[in-house]
Amino acid sequence: MDVDEDPPGASLVSENQPSDASSVSSNEEPSNDARAPSTASLDNKNDDEVGLALTWTGDGWHTVLSRRRKKNLKKSKTEPEKALEKKNEKSAGHPLADAARDSQVKRDFQRRKRRGPTPLPKEEIKVILRPSKGLTVKNLFGSELSMAVIEACRNSFGLESFLLRVHPGSNIIILSTPHEQVAGRLIEINQLKIRGRIHPFNAYVADPEDVLRGIVHGLPPGTIQADLMANLRIRTQGVKIERARMLGSSKSAIITFTGDVLPGCVYFMGAEAIRYPYKPTVQVCKICRSTGHQTDVCPTPNANVCSKCGTCDPTKEHECALNCAICGEEHATGDKSCKKKLKNVAPRKSRVETPRRKTECTYAEKDFPQFEQHQQKPPRWFSSDREEATLQTGQASRSSSRS
Repeated sequence: MDVDEDPPGASLVSENQPSDASSVSSNEEPSNDARAPSTASLDNKNDDEVGLALTWTGDGWHTVLSRRRKKNLKKSKTEPEKALEKKNEKSAGHPLADAARDSQVKRDFQRRKRRGPTPLPKEEIKVILRPSKGLTVKNLFGSELSMAVIEACRNSFGLESFLLRVHPGSNIIILSTPHEQVAGRLIEINQLKIRGRIHPFNAYVADPEDVLRGIVHGLPPGTIQADLMANLRIRTQGVKIERARMLGSSKSAIITFTGDVLPGCVYFMGAEAIRYPYKPTVQVCKICRSTGHQTDVCPTPNANVCSKCGTCDPTKEHECALNCAICGEEHATGDKSCKKKLKNVAPRKSRVETPRRKTECTYAEKDFPQFEQHQQKPPRWFSSDREEATLQTGQASRSSSRS
């Protein structure tokens, strides 16, 4: 018996596939809307709390992203947009303003890139040469100054015995040497022959970098350095007075100490004087009103500048208003109210602190029985052994009665 029938399932699949697909899609659409609301995005707060982000597609599938990948995806989308916005803003701006902005950015980059000179060796001796008025050391070659120093010391040492550095801001010369004999020769320099002319100099040894300084007030003005060193005393152990000098014609003196601790007070001729912290101030020349160097080394001693207002070539009838050469405000230069009077110096600890090692006690009382016996024995402060014996018998009888 022949039966002409289609294979089961084949015709059904071909005929019902479109309808099934439409029905499946129609049935899954509301579920997709329920699972993926309009608020589902990469910025979902609930996803942030869980640490995962859900990216929904049109077919109802979603991709699970980690938090790190989510952040990278956001960055990749925002950086081109920001770059495009900056480019549009720059093109829409004024060309002169854009050029000024570019030059400012270039100057800032060069300022950050510029570095100071390599510091001189800390363990070496530093000798300072201060020129007289009218000589600008930054306009001279370093080789000229080195040869002048060798000639002033009568060729007693070579060029390899010291290092020379010019400090243009302070208008001084710094000589660094590890040899005490060379330093002794450099201190004796009182003049240098430069370009056929003789220029007087003042030489002295700079304080080491590990010294401490303090200020003492109420001393007799005009006291010479020898009298200060002979009459100053301190009681702090491990600290010595290296040198002391008066600050101009004032009643204050600056004292240099060597050690790890700054003493709280010093004694001058037996009288106690409180030691105050030393705060370096900005140097201002009284001749040219320039900051960075003192009056005795001014490179322009013939400058005609008003010391109060800073007017160049002033007349007798000019309007003179107080103007600070440091901060530019309306007060005298170096006044107590000046906010920029003090130098920006990194604070230094007054005591060298060493970390203490923590140790744990691993011993028991039974390891030291003699300590236990010593603690049980009462202290002896009796006048005789008889009183102590009576006290011990009294304690024994009292304990037996209690039991």
